[in-house]
Amino acid sequence: MQNRERWVADTLVELADILAPALEPKSYWLCVANRYAELVGSSSIRLSAGPVVVHTDERLEKPPLAGILSEEGPGIDCHVDDKPVVDVLLDDAVTRWRRLAPAALSLGYRSAHAFPLSRREDVLGEVTILTSETAPVPVADLRLAVALADAATIGMLNHRAIAGLTRTSEQLQGALDSRVIIEQAKGLVSARLEIDPSDAFRVLRHYARANNRRLSELCELLVDRHMSASDLVGSVSHRAKRTGSRR
Repeated sequence: MQNRERWVADTLVELADILAPALEPKSYWLCVANRYAELVGSSSIRLSAGPVVVHTDERLEKPPLAGILSEEGPGIDCHVDDKPVVDVLLDDAVTRWRRLAPAALSLGYRSAHAFPLSRREDVLGEVTILTSETAPVPVADLRLAVALADAATIGMLNHRAIAGLTRTSEQLQGALDSRVIIEQAKGLVSARLEIDPSDAFRVLRHYARANNRRLSELCELLVDRHMSASDLVGSVSHRAKRTGSRR
């Protein structure tokens, strides 16, 4: 790999850029998989993270490997044990992975590795690497592979947290805006029909239910003058009228 330091810097920045509102998990994980393919020579990558599965080589998606990697292999082992699986020669793994090893060998792969995408109690998935090389992965590259998995996991966890906070904020703001509109409409109906605010709220709620409308939608129509309080007169209860007459 040429300019290793530049590659590391660019990779870390790319994985940390999770604030884009339109960030797609599949695109993010494919980026991670491609980075592994650059790090480990002559390799094909399968990355599984929940419902998202991406590949850097179409051979992993077709027979004889199609389906096998989701049932056995280094990825499954590292997911279960939550620790990397490295430098496993496929010639020596026929007993360990009875289906995967022969299938991978038939396609020219010679060794396998896998790294968990996990952080403390959060386990997102795993990265499986099949390579045609038999030489052990250099220690420095193994450290980078682990760091890459950690950085990608942290990035995705942060994206999920930010997305969750954004949704909560939007929901709270929507509830607040709705409440303000309802209070405005309640005051308007109370003044125009000369009834108590509590009775005005009952009038609004009754009209909304009777006409299969959301209360906030009805109140918005009233506040924006697309409806008038007189349109609600037919739904005013006798009790509300009596209350108004005593004022």
